[in-house]
Amino acid sequence: MAVQMTKRQFRAMLEDLLAVERGTLRDEDSRQSIAGWTSLVDVQITIVMASELGLEDAAETLEYATVGDLMAILDATGAFAAA
Repeated sequence: MAVQMTKRQFRAMLEDLLAVERGTLRDEDSRQSIAGWTSLVDVQITIVMASELGLEDAAETLEYATVGDLMAILDATGAFAAA
């Protein structure tokens, strides 16, 4: 079984992957507002969703436009561990 991350841990991982300062990632941030958000980062996010959140079909969650959308989709699937 995959190790689960909390919402806070997942957001921190996103900040690391996107090379933004911790605590600065906003729900409205998107591929258009963050220069470092490349297709490679999308692949890395998908890998983390599969390995750390246990989502077998992580590609299904790629229908998000913003960080807030992604967090809401993952929350709705029950992917996050309790804080």
